[in-house]
Amino acid sequence: MTDVLTLAHDPMRMSTSDVLADHFHKLVNGEVRRGAENGVNVHVGLGVHPRSINDQVDTTLELLPDFVAHPAVVAIGEIGLETCTTVEEQVFRTQLEIDYYPKVIHTPRRAKREVLERIIAIVDDVGAKDVVIDHIDPSTIDVALEAGTYIGITVQPGKASVREAVGMIIGCPDAKFVVNSDLSSQRSDCLSVARVLRALTVEGYADRAQKACVQNGRDLFLR
Repeated sequence: MTDVLTLAHDPMRMSTSDVLADHFHKLVNGEVRRGAENGVNVHVGLGVHPRSINDQVDTTLELLPDFVAHPAVVAIGEIGLETCTTVEEQVFRTQLEIDYYPKVIHTPRRAKREVLERIIAIVDDVGAKDVVIDHIDPSTIDVALEAGTYIGITVQPGKASVREAVGMIIGCPDAKFVVNSDLSSQRSDCLSVARVLRALTVEGYADRAQKACVQNGRDLFLR
């Protein structure tokens, strides 16, 4: 079966803790079942996306460990910062401190460098390990490299292109990349990871293609 990782995000207005709980329940039950019925082994990451924070977030954080105990859960995510408010940073820290699970960290489209620098500072302060800082693009790759974490490249309209992903992977041979499609209700390309793998292979970088598009993700999430 094909393995995929789906993450908690903000597909609707996350107005209450009950809405978030329903979202988590759909991921660990509905999406896992739907995948199995179609030959796909769905693994799940759960967490409070920064755009999902509401005035009941403390209740959600209390419920999160029970959801994370589900056998399909292999990661905490997406978590991170959007605008660096005090509440965002508190919620982010709390989730970084959850033991064992790798973390997938969202970076925003706006003020990306500044927010990324704050994210890295918090990750270092908490001492979190096995971290993927996601949605990195050519404008932030230099900052991400300094963090020494896994670097997530999201290939979809409005984020990184196939050509930009290939350029970053070729230009940074020592980095640990995880290429992803971040499929959502927004414009997405379900074949974007395959397109990056093929483009790298055609250019003579088959080993890097396999690591960035397949093996690094397996090593991190399916250990």
